[in-house]
Amino acid sequence: MAAGTSKQAKRVTISDVAREAGVSIAAVSRILNNSYDGFSAREETKQRVFAAVKKLGYRPSRAAVRLATGRHNAIGLCYPVKDSLEAPIDTTSLSQVFTHFDLMLVQHGISRCLKNDNTDLVVMPRHPGRSIPELINQTQETVDGIIWIHPEDDADALDKVVASGVKLAIVGPTPVVGDFVNVRTDETMAGRMAMGHLIVCGARHIMVAIPENRRREQSTVERLEGVGKAVKDFTDPNVKFSTVYLPTDKAAASKELRGYIKKEGKPHGVLTFGDSLPFVILSELAELGLRSPDDFKLVGFEENLTFLLGNPSLSGLRYPIEEMCFQATQKLIEFIKTGEPPKPHYMTPQLIARASCR
Repeated sequence: MAAGTSKQAKRVTISDVAREAGVSIAAVSRILNNSYDGFSAREETKQRVFAAVKKLGYRPSRAAVRLATGRHNAIGLCYPVKDSLEAPIDTTSLSQVFTHFDLMLVQHGISRCLKNDNTDLVVMPRHPGRSIPELINQTQETVDGIIWIHPEDDADALDKVVASGVKLAIVGPTPVVGDFVNVRTDETMAGRMAMGHLIVCGARHIMVAIPENRRREQSTVERLEGVGKAVKDFTDPNVKFSTVYLPTDKAAASKELRGYIKKEGKPHGVLTFGDSLPFVILSELAELGLRSPDDFKLVGFEENLTFLLGNPSLSGLRYPIEEMCFQATQKLIEFIKTGEPPKPHYMTPQLIARASCR
C-alpha cells in the first residue's frame, strides 16, 4: 500500500447488525423500518438492535429502504422565495439578512427532529418559475411529505397540494381544510396579549395598523378577535381601538395614516401587524411630533431582531418558529407512518416588553 494512504473501512451491512444483536436479518429490517406485517418484536429485542446499530454506525441503503418500505426517507421543506435566486444574498440589506436568519431557524428546528431518524431534508423553494403540478410531482417522486412554511402566501396553491394527497405539515394558520398536520400559534391569544399589554401600560385610544394586503389573512382575523376580547376584559369605558389598513406604497401609506389621525385623533397606543410596519409608523408619527414611548406606546406582531434596532427598541410578540418546525416535523413523520393526521397543535407566542411600551 502506498505511503500516505489508509485501508478503506469496511461498510457495515444489515448482516453485521443482525449478527451483533443476535437476531435474523428480517427482524432487523422490520424493526428499523417499523414494518412488522404481523411480526411482533419484544422491547428487549428492539433495544438490542438499536444498540447494535449505534455501536456499528450502521446506515441503511436508501435504495433498500425504498424497496422495503415504499418510502424515500426524506422530507421536503417548501417555503416562499421573495428575492431572486439568481443573485447572492445582499448582506448590506438588513431585511434580506433577517429573512434568511428566520429560514435558518426553520431549517434548524426540522434538522433537530430528523437527526436521529435517518431522514434527509430536501429544500423545495416556491417561486413563480415553479408550477404547482411540478412541485407536486417532485414531492411524489423524491420525498415522503413536505413541511409548508408561510401558508397564507399562496392559499390557492396550498389547496391544490392538499387535494393531491401529498402528506403535508403546515406551519402557521391556514383557511385550507383537509387531512394534514397543522402546527400554529394561537393568534386570538396573541391579539389579546398584545392589546392587553398596551392597555396595562396606559394606552386608551389605540390604533391597530394592518398592511392592506394582509386584511383577509386568517391570522389577521384571529388577532383582531383577540384584540376585541382584550378590550372587553377591561371595564374602563375610555378604552377603544380602531383599525387602519395601510397600502404597501410608502407615500400612499403616509397619506392614509395622516387621514386616519385627522379623523380619529392622535393615538395613545399603536398595535402593528407585520415585521416592518412598526418602523413606518414610528417615522410617520415622528414627523407629526409624536415619539414613543412618551407620546404613544407601541407593540408589534412578528417580533424579530430588527425590533432591537429601533429607536426606541420595540416591544413585540415573538413566535417560536424553530420549535413549531420541530413539532411539525415530528408529527409529519408520525403521519407518514400511520396515515392518521393529528389534531392541530397550538403554541403561544411570547410577549417581549421593551422601551416602546414602558
